[in-house]
Amino acid sequence: MTTGILRALAALSVVGLCVTGESARLAAQDGASEVAYVETVSGRVVAFAQGKPTLLDVLDLVRDGTALTLQADSELRLCHYRLGRLLNLRGPLRASITAAGLTTEDGKPVAASAESCAAPVLSLLQGGVVSRKVTFTTVDVSLRPIIKVVNQSKSPIRQVALWDDLRQNVVVTFEGNTARPKLEADQSYLLVVDQGDGNESKITLKASAATRSGPLILTVR
Repeated sequence: MTTGILRALAALSVVGLCVTGESARLAAQDGASEVAYVETVSGRVVAFAQGKPTLLDVLDLVRDGTALTLQADSELRLCHYRLGRLLNLRGPLRASITAAGLTTEDGKPVAASAESCAAPVLSLLQGGVVSRKVTFTTVDVSLRPIIKVVNQSKSPIRQVALWDDLRQNVVVTFEGNTARPKLEADQSYLLVVDQGDGNESKITLKASAATRSGPLILTVR
């Protein structure tokens, strides 16, 4: 019985949570309390949260209460979940972000741009089993999705590749942890994360011209 359960758990693929509109609010309340993600960044931008500084990169998640420091000539674009809008910053500048919005060091609110944005599709892999509140075997994505794999496990990831649905041809191999593949409408693809220990995590992506989803962020723990 135990062996059967373990095999069933090992067969589970990535579970996604698509967060838009009201779901974005729920995602922000989920354990990590993220309120935004980095759309683009240039120069040097430091985020200070949970007692430690971090250099921001594209598709990094930003927590509620994070302090931001932009050095001179730095630029940052954030997608704020609750506002559903992009926030643009240019250094030198200090600011802080919460679930309500973004304010500068002197307490002035930063106005959101007219550009709308969608919260990301989030997936979490823990010890070979992926868990989230809502299960998806297939995630709908746009024809030019942005995909990022975040490795928080102790072991390095050997390779991340996007295959056709029959796993016969590689569509794109990730260089680093981010890719933006060109997909064909109404086609399915298999995203495979090789964890380097003989285990693989997989998620099926369905490309659609009608989909305007946010980026796909897969966290491996």
